[in-house]
Amino acid sequence: MTILIHEVTTDARAANYPLARWYLRPMATILADALAPTRVRPWHITCLGLVIGLSAAVLLATQVVPTVVVALLVLCVWLCDRVDGQLARCQQTASSYGAWLDANVDELLDMAWHIAVAAIVARQLGPTWGFSLLAAFVGGKYLFMYGLSIEPPAQEAGDRQGERTRSNSFVRTLYHAPANADIRVHLLIVALATGWLSAELAAVAAYYNLRWIVRYFLVARRLTTSRGSSHV
Repeated sequence: MTILIHEVTTDARAANYPLARWYLRPMATILADALAPTRVRPWHITCLGLVIGLSAAVLLATQVVPTVVVALLVLCVWLCDRVDGQLARCQQTASSYGAWLDANVDELLDMAWHIAVAAIVARQLGPTWGFSLLAAFVGGKYLFMYGLSIEPPAQEAGDRQGERTRSNSFVRTLYHAPANADIRVHLLIVALATGWLSAELAAVAAYYNLRWIVRYFLVARRLTTSRGSSHV
């Protein structure tokens, strides 16, 4: 029974990484197993990813190396992000602090990378385009994340069932796909490898703004319907 639960949990966790699960997660498992008996701890890997990620941002902004090199560095960061969690489970050292640190490092690097991307776009297309897209990205992401942080939970069983039903639709699956960090990181890697940086920045800026607007109406509709039902 314990083995079955572990396998189900592992499969569910792997499903959160639709692309990395096919090549980075197996590599992360091998590295975590090799590091488990050593003194290396998950936070060491997290900090290593932070150093590599910030270095990638600086190299990208200064353009002292080809962007394909930066793409490889970002890929290394994403591998570190897979290894630290695997290592924590191998060493049985998983903690709330580790999860908090990992999440904050991810957000810091996401911001650093896109500031660097905006600097390149500003040089290519002019500062108006570069920093307007950056402002749209930062503003859209803030509004989306802030909306999620204060969103009231669904109180009615019917609301929860409705959310589950809608989540099974193909359109809703596509709607949620860009929210997956694994997909967004791979999109950035492809943009760095191909040089389509302005398209990537425009895409994530449009995504976050569309997402918070759609989320606003979904939550408003749910709360309005719940309030109406409570008066019946």
